[in-house]
Amino acid sequence: MKSRSLNERLAAATQIYYEFKEVDIINNTIRSVIDREDDDGELKVDDGADAQQHFWDYVNEEVEEHFTLQMKEFVDFSILGLMLEYRVAATTTFMTKQGKWLRARVVRCQQTQAGKVATFLWILEDISEERQQRDALIDVSNRVAAANNAKTAFLSTISNELRAPIDAVLGINSMILAETQEPQTVRYSESIRDASVDLLGRINDILDFSNIEAGKIEIMPREYDFRELLSELVAMIRPQAEEKKLSFVLDIDGNIPKILFGDDIRIKQIFINLLTNAVKYTAKGRVILAISSEKLDDEHIGLHVSVKDTGQGIKDEDKTRLFVEFERVEEGRSPTVGGTGLGVTITQRLLGLMGSNLEVESVYKLGSNFYFALEQKVEDWTPIGKIGDIAAPAIADEDFHLPRFIYELPEVNVEAGIKNNGDEESYLEALKVYASMVGTYIDEITQYMQNKDIENATIKIHALKSTSRIIGAESIGEKALALETAGKAGDMDTLEKEVDGLLERCGKLGEQLHPLLENTTETVGEDKAMIDEAVLSKAYGKIEQYALGCDSFGIEEVLGELNNYRLPEVEQEKISALSQAIDNFDFEKVSEILKEEK
Repeated sequence: MKSRSLNERLAAATQIYYEFKEVDIINNTIRSVIDREDDDGELKVDDGADAQQHFWDYVNEEVEEHFTLQMKEFVDFSILGLMLEYRVAATTTFMTKQGKWLRARVVRCQQTQAGKVATFLWILEDISEERQQRDALIDVSNRVAAANNAKTAFLSTISNELRAPIDAVLGINSMILAETQEPQTVRYSESIRDASVDLLGRINDILDFSNIEAGKIEIMPREYDFRELLSELVAMIRPQAEEKKLSFVLDIDGNIPKILFGDDIRIKQIFINLLTNAVKYTAKGRVILAISSEKLDDEHIGLHVSVKDTGQGIKDEDKTRLFVEFERVEEGRSPTVGGTGLGVTITQRLLGLMGSNLEVESVYKLGSNFYFALEQKVEDWTPIGKIGDIAAPAIADEDFHLPRFIYELPEVNVEAGIKNNGDEESYLEALKVYASMVGTYIDEITQYMQNKDIENATIKIHALKSTSRIIGAESIGEKALALETAGKAGDMDTLEKEVDGLLERCGKLGEQLHPLLENTTETVGEDKAMIDEAVLSKAYGKIEQYALGCDSFGIEEVLGELNNYRLPEVEQEKISALSQAIDNFDFEKVSEILKEEK
């Protein structure tokens, strides 16, 4: 009865263990700790003397021949006893003649006063299913690795093979440009050249990425002239910026040593990737390349590199997609902007090979800042000096003047705001975005604080800090930074005491800037034609379609086209409401306004 009671309580163990026995080495006996039932439901008692012979018989009768020698050594008491004196347990796996995989484990139980092993547990576990799953995973892993290697080899091969015909096209096209004077042919030829250069750049990105994946790219440091590298960068990026009427500004520390030791080819590639991206995604304003240095020791410096722009920025939810290969964050919203989506990924991988990491800060619709730190060995400490002679000159926008009341706002440093945004026009747009968004930030922070959600409150305070700094509200930005630091440290008391004061200042500034959001179409010149009802209806239809696709840029484009017409007062109010809704990215509100129209 006691035996049956014990077996009932150990029923779960019998499902796991194939055998569970206690072996007495000194007396050479064996007994079952858990008895198993035979086919008739009777308990099988497996106690007996001559335990060593029991194991020899088991190995000879049950173990597959390839594992026989291994198992005879494992169950040899003379070896096993010595092994268990120095360790608590030992394990091995083997296959039976029936094709079943078992795991054998011996566990020391008792020792004599002299330290000799007296008894141990013998445990057999059926691992056939586990082994099958492991083998299946290994097979899948091997096939995935083979497929990945094949993909990498294909990308590398096809990229190399595509370069030759594209180079040939560029060569022949250059001959056409040199020999023809016919305007139409020149235009066609220039289009061929631009498209070929763009295609070649994308192929190079794919080749670089495949080589990085295959581990074929190595950092090849050498001595290089840092000033010369900057000159080459300016010569390459300046035409791109000028074509889009952007300011390209260099903010370079003149004390950076002139001759450094590093992989200048890869460093230049990193700069080009970040700068071309900044130009590509910036419609107006400027792109800033800022580089400073700090002395680390007698032989090394740390370069601190930042690429800032006044472009469309990146939404918080999109930041995690930045480093995903073959994916462009703004693909849906900027269909005219091309690329493979590999530039940032390649930059991150290259920096990783150099022991660095790419970081990003961005405020949607106000711009981005990509930055990293890179250690370089110094070969010549002679400073590069001022670099004004190689900096691209800022491109002056058309005369533009800010409303006078902006200069009278005590919270705003107008000069700093213009500097941050590149020009007055871009600064005015930043002020409008702040005026339209600050109320949302205040409401969200207030709600998070009420819910004691310190993490999300801190995230929104960070956004408030960034937007305030961009418009030149420096004091508000510093206060937001202090509260952000408190939030990151989990200091809820400080947040609760001081956040209301910050939000009150932000709300007041938002109210002061609110006149910038007022629709100005009612004051347009009488030279504009009154809008036709069919044109207006078509415009509303486009806005409705863009709203369904959450396409803020498309809606803004339509609203811009409507500014070319005079509108009835009721329509001006509707346009103003639509502008306010899209500034807050409230696409549901846009749809509601249009339904009211119907």
